[in-house]
Amino acid sequence: MAASFFYAVLLILLAYTIVPTLLIRLGKIGAISSIPKGGRRVSLTFDDGPDPCYTPQILEILEHYRIKACFFVVGTKARAYPDLIKQIAAAGHALGNHGYRHRAVCLQEPYSTIREIREANQAIEEITGEKVRFYRPAWGLFNLCSICYYRLKGLKVILWTFMSWDWGKGATAESIAHRVLNRVRDGAILIFHDSGSTPGAADDAPAQVVRALPAILDGLEKRDLKVVPLEEMIKTMRPGRLTLKKCARRLWGVVEWTFRKLGRIKELEEGKNSFYRIATRRYRGKEWPMPDGTLLKPGNIYLELHVNNDRLQELIDEKMSLERIALKALREVQRELPLLADLLNNNPDYQDVKILFGITLLHRGTERLGFTSMKMKPGLFRALTCWYERWLLALFHPYGFKVLKAYREKLTPKYLVMTRQELISRYYPGETGEGQQGRF
Repeated sequence: MAASFFYAVLLILLAYTIVPTLLIRLGKIGAISSIPKGGRRVSLTFDDGPDPCYTPQILEILEHYRIKACFFVVGTKARAYPDLIKQIAAAGHALGNHGYRHRAVCLQEPYSTIREIREANQAIEEITGEKVRFYRPAWGLFNLCSICYYRLKGLKVILWTFMSWDWGKGATAESIAHRVLNRVRDGAILIFHDSGSTPGAADDAPAQVVRALPAILDGLEKRDLKVVPLEEMIKTMRPGRLTLKKCARRLWGVVEWTFRKLGRIKELEEGKNSFYRIATRRYRGKEWPMPDGTLLKPGNIYLELHVNNDRLQELIDEKMSLERIALKALREVQRELPLLADLLNNNPDYQDVKILFGITLLHRGTERLGFTSMKMKPGLFRALTCWYERWLLALFHPYGFKVLKAYREKLTPKYLVMTRQELISRYYPGETGEGQQGRF
């Protein structure tokens, strides 16, 4: 079962770190990176400050042009330079959360992720007395925990329409201004940096921003683009129709599709939306005796069963209890077991399969179908599997995480196994076991 463990860990890592960032950055889900066109408006944002050298210079330029911007500040710098934070706020600019230590949350576990956001909020709010409304993660990276936490706290995630690349070592005032004015469009959110002390940034990069900013603001005016506060930009936007749960389902769809391809997981019936998906694996563990005497040895082939979550979701309605969901799932399993029996009996690609194997939370009643449920040994694999299975159930069940509270004691994953001999004797037409299938 080593392959199953590897895929479970990899699935969790992808779902926790990479896919959330891709969906938000590329899919524009749950974040604002521009506004609808039509108002001839753009907005300015500055990251990584405050900086005692460059932030005051930028504030002077903005004051000269009578422009309001949003400064996404780092919590440790806010505490180090509270007078600068007060100066930004007093000038009428907005302040946003850019993390407490400017760390990539995608590499952090849940507690550190929450602390990175929470402590930056606290630093800003203690200095200004105003509630923080905007959040922009360091380097624009996310994880599942950061998504849940900023949603819980009511923070709006603000990204950018395009990068000005003002922080690079080769950037000059001319290259920054040219890049921005060449790409800026109605509705753009522009990003600059007023500090060069964060990893990857050139020390003197903000000096180039200070030099480029007047040319950029003059160029925007010539293009009839008005610089407006971020609050005004997003005030006219209609609330997104995508809920957090729908976003998570889309995210999971990407993860699931990826691992179906990597794991060579196939539909039970090609071209049909079957309840089960299958994959053949080679057993790597110790000898494992089955209840009917079959012995699964290292090197033997087994058939791994995967529930098709899209198909499961089709079976669920808004008022359905967990018991009712389990019953409908069992009926789907019962309907497809004869197809599995036919596959193993007649398809040469599956002639070496010795057992069917799956892991599920919905194991009640499966013995009547010929499966044997077995407890999982305590340890890391069981803990990861339990978390993964419960998270999926909460994601696809109408009542979400409420169902986990109501059924926590019952929601323990178990192995489900059925030998080849048992499957064929029960479900293959013409065999002596025909008609012995359980009924629900």
